[in-house]
This record gives sequence, C-alpha cells and structure tokens, in this order.
Amino acid sequence: MCGICGILALDRKKEIDCQQLEGMVRSLYPRGPDDEGIFVKESFGFGSRRLSIIDIKGGHQPLFNEDKSLGIVFNGEIYNFLELKKTLLKKGHRFSTRSDTEVILHLYEDLGEKCLLKLEGMFALAIFDFRKKELFLARDPIGKKPLYWSVFGDKFVFASEPKAILTLPDFKKIIDKDSLPKYFFYGYVPSPNTIFRTIKRLSSGCFMYVRKSVVEEEKKYWEIDYSEKFNDLNTKEIKDRTISLLAKAVEKRLIADVPIGIFLSGGLDSSLVAAFIPSKKVEAFTIGFEDSSFDESIYAKKTADYLGIKQNIEVFSDSEVLGILPKALELMDEPLADPSVLPTYLLSVFTRRKVKVALSGDGGDENFAGYPKYLAHYLLEKTPLKKFPFRRPPEQPSGKFWTFEAYAGFPLELRNQFWLSSFSVEEIEKLTGTKLDLSDIYKYHQAFNGKDLVDEAFFLDQKMTLADQNLVKVDRVSMANSLEVRCPFLDKDLVEFAAKIPFKSKIGRFKTKSLLREIAKELLPPEIINLPKKGFGIPLREWLSNELMPLINENLSLKKIREEDILNPEVVERILKKRNYEAIWKLLVFEIWLKKWG
Repeated sequence: MCGICGILALDRKKEIDCQQLEGMVRSLYPRGPDDEGIFVKESFGFGSRRLSIIDIKGGHQPLFNEDKSLGIVFNGEIYNFLELKKTLLKKGHRFSTRSDTEVILHLYEDLGEKCLLKLEGMFALAIFDFRKKELFLARDPIGKKPLYWSVFGDKFVFASEPKAILTLPDFKKIIDKDSLPKYFFYGYVPSPNTIFRTIKRLSSGCFMYVRKSVVEEEKKYWEIDYSEKFNDLNTKEIKDRTISLLAKAVEKRLIADVPIGIFLSGGLDSSLVAAFIPSKKVEAFTIGFEDSSFDESIYAKKTADYLGIKQNIEVFSDSEVLGILPKALELMDEPLADPSVLPTYLLSVFTRRKVKVALSGDGGDENFAGYPKYLAHYLLEKTPLKKFPFRRPPEQPSGKFWTFEAYAGFPLELRNQFWLSSFSVEEIEKLTGTKLDLSDIYKYHQAFNGKDLVDEAFFLDQKMTLADQNLVKVDRVSMANSLEVRCPFLDKDLVEFAAKIPFKSKIGRFKTKSLLREIAKELLPPEIINLPKKGFGIPLREWLSNELMPLINENLSLKKIREEDILNPEVVERILKKRNYEAIWKLLVFEIWLKKWG
C-alpha cells in the first residue's frame, strides 16, 4: 500500500521542478512511512511513499522493467499476482523482486491496458512509457484506491490525494461552483469531479492516457453487469455459491508478510468476514462508546468468543471522541459529510497499534440489500402509485420532510438519493447561488443495464455513495494512520455474482440481507443474525445541540460566512434556527474543510 504522485511537463522540452515533486511525496508520508522513492528524467518524474506489506525488502518504488523502458508507481494489493507471475515467467519475463508491483508492469508490457482485466485486487497505478513518452493511469473496478489528477500551467500532475496537488505553489485553489451544490446534496462530490475546479478524480473501473501532450478522456474498462439473472439456480445453489465466493475472497486477502487484523463491529457483514478466517490468523479490533444506542461492542465480543478469535476492545468516552473530532475532519482534503468518519478514524488508530492490515465488512450492504430503502423501493415498484396514500407531509421541526412520503412518487433513480438528502433542492440553490446539476445520477441511470428497477438502487449506490463517499472515507482515515484496509465483499468475482442474484433471493421474507442471514445461521451466534442495522455512527443530534455548539459558533458565525462570500448567510441562519441537524453537520464539515484546505 502506498501513496503515489507524479508530474509531467506537457511541453516536453521543459524539465520538471524536482523540489515540487519532493513536496508532493512528503505530503503523502502517512500513506507509506516505510520507504520513499523518487525518479526524475527530463520532463517527467514520479514518486512513492510505501507501506510495506508484501516483499518488504524488495518492493521499492518506482520500479522498472528489464530495459528501463517502462516505470511504475502503484498503490494497492494484487491478490492473484503469484499466478500471473508464473504465466509471465513462462513467457520469458525476468523479475528482480517478489512484489505484485513488478508483476503489473510486466503484464502491461505484454497486454497494454487489457492487463487491467487480469488483476484481482485494489489498485491505483501510473505507468510511464519512456520510449513513447506517454503516461497511463488506472483505478480498480470498484474504486477502492483513489487517484486524482489536474492540468494547470504547463503540466499534468497526479496523486493519491488532493493534498499532494495542493502543495504545488502555482496551483490555484478555486472551488468549482457546479460541485458546491452537489456536496450539499450528496454529502460528497461525485466522480470525476471534485470540490476544486481543476482537480479531477479518475472514476472507478477507468483508465486514461496522456499522449503527445494531450490529456485524453477517461475510458471504462469494466462495469457491473445486471443484465442477466440466475433464474435457473435454486435458493440452496445461490447460497452455496455465495459462501464459496466469500470464502475465497477472504482467503485472497490474507496474503501478507505482516500481521493482519479485522474490524469487528458486531454487525452481520464484518462478523461473516470473521467467520471465514482461521481463528489463529488474525486478531479482531472493536471500539465501543459510552452511549449504548451507538455501541455494538457487546455483539462483537459474542462473535469473537464464538469464533475463537482474540479480540481487542477499546471503549471511548464522549469527551475523548469529541476531543479528536476536529483532527479527524481536518484529515479530509475534500469535504465529506459522512459522520462515521469519526468512529472509523478511532478504529483505525486503535487497530494500527498492533497490525498494518485489517479486513472490513464494507460492501455487504450495497451488494446484498442491507439498507431498508431497498425494501421501500421494492414495495413502491410493486404498488401502483394511485393506490398508495401519498400526500405532501407537513414540515417537521428538523426542517426536513418525511422523505419516504415526500419523494415516493419520484422515479427510482431520483428518490434513491432524495430520500437521503438533508436539503431540498431549492434550499441548496439558494445557499450556493448555483443550480443543482443532477447529471451524475442520470449518467449512471443510462449506464444501468438491468431489467429489475430495484437493482438500479444497488447500482447507483455502488457507483456513487460507495465509491465516492464510503470508500474515500475508509481510505483517508486508514491511510492517515498507515493502515491498509481490505474488503472481501468488494471482491470483483463476488460483486459480479451478486449482481446476477434475483432481488427476492436477497430479501427473502421482506428482510434486509436475507441471503446473508441464512448463511450466518450456520456460522454465527443467533443473537447476531437478526440484529437490525445500526450503522457506524455518532449521536449527531445530541452533540450538535450541546457539546459541539462552540465549534458551530466558531465556524458558522454569520460574520465569518459573509466574509468568505461563498454561502448565503441568510440561508445558513435559517438552517441553524430550524435545527436541521444533518444540514448543520454538512455546513460544519464544509467550513472546517474550507479553513484547512480551501
């Protein structure tokens, strides 16, 4: 696992500034404190910070092929690299390391961009062809590892995090006026855009080239296919194949030359991942909270004891959590309004004390119907709207409408997101002074190829909320603590299989994750199987009403908002008075981000 970056002078007669590249590399230190590598040749240079996981002594980057015609920097893990290496050795390739990075480079030498379809794992990579003087960038199919790029002045730059690009003295920090309302609608900015006008995020499952000083558009090499269903498989066959694929996904992610742990929350997904790990191979890490309504550590302990896994638990007081909140939010170099960033950060700090790698249950909800809204979509699609007693509900004290009823009549692709938004469109447009552009939703709506409308809810969440919010959150806070997180439920083979499972097989008797619950009956204690979904959250409403008021007063004062001249102070004042807590949280996150990174 690493942090990578690079600079390419678009005028190939110019040489790059080595000090600027060194500054980018330094900014990525937490992503890879074990090793540093920089290579510069005339108009191109790239660098890496390395967290050593596989081939600890020999995996130094940047890394080159035999004749030095190709060079690579790589962030991620390739789980099938040993099988790929055997094939490449038979073809005459010679290797100087035991690393997966070198396997990628030789595979690219053989297949070019088609090599991406052979890779099993998570990755963001950059390969430079010194003969053709062209740069190749790519991300893994699901989007687990990030990659950002920008063009300004006379150069093209890329990096694992925006903060590396922000170190460059000639980069101008200009907020993208079209992305600003998107942040307040989604709680993040969907790919390929970011909050900055001139920084882009390479989309999941995509690659791009910079050839002859031309920055080409990103191209899709893989997409989740919902066009076919396993209508010929019975329930037992679907269950058995899901078990087999999940077991293989976990087994792949146990390859490492360092100790491995698991995030064990007490929920179904992480507990199932733990169930497929030989008990002696890992230790479990769990955090708990004083507020029992947000604490699942008791269930995590039941699972660990049941499976015979050594467990590490730390319970945090409210004062400890609140004390670390500003630091956790300041880590995010792009505004991200998911409140679970805080517990995820605390869990990463705790876990990193003993291990470098941790498995997690991320992706189970999006692939196996874990959110209650999926059931709501299903009921709405099966119930004619004219028979459903819809009416516009009265406004509640929180400032929100009861969103199920308010947006039930919307097309699925819209209500899937409107149900989650803490702002109305009108409010967002008044707040930012810019019309909200929903083209991101329509883009994925058009790309969806399934016949079952409810499947589109999975697809939209996989492409947007999962890739651009949840995985960004996990990457930032874990890598800020030099911890690699691996997600078995996001294994490509398992994701492809899950897309072909009929919706009814995932929900059974109108119960979320029914298929996974059936699998869990044979593997986990009974108390875990039917637990309602809690999420990994914090008592947001209570804290914003009490303990966080000083932080709100400091960051959302109307004087400050007026001086910044970005948001409408009158709208901010209305939101504060209505006590729309989710909206206040988005405002607070944005202002803390703006002060640190804007």
